[in-house]
Amino acid sequence: MITDFIKEDHIRVGVHADTWQEAVQESGKVLLEANAIESRYIDAMINKVIELGSYIVIAPGIAMPHARPEDGAKKTAITLITLDQGVPFGHEKNDPVKLIVGLAAVDNKLHLEALAALMELLGNDEKLQGILESKTAKEVYDYL
Repeated sequence: MITDFIKEDHIRVGVHADTWQEAVQESGKVLLEANAIESRYIDAMINKVIELGSYIVIAPGIAMPHARPEDGAKKTAITLITLDQGVPFGHEKNDPVKLIVGLAAVDNKLHLEALAALMELLGNDEKLQGILESKTAKEVYDYL
């Protein structure tokens, strides 16, 4: 279940970011506050995009920054951040991004479980629209 990985305090609404790097950093800050990662994990998330491109833009308007467990993941957690304005990540079809889903996973099994729960949520257009229109973290959490 998605609420096994996302807690209400893992959610931020209306965050401002001018660049995709800032958006990823904001997501990383929440993972850091949740004690799910070491600070070096944030740099690893950014470096993965620089190295591999905008593969983290997984659907129209949605990016899922993450890194390898050995890059500093301490526990499995997901963050949800809505941006106050869309930010381009360089993806031909799915830009601009308005929802950042930060992921930290300590192993492949938990990584896959978190992804499965996330895909179930993001595959529901009504819930996704509700999340994007939410004004508070509690409203977002209620959609989960």
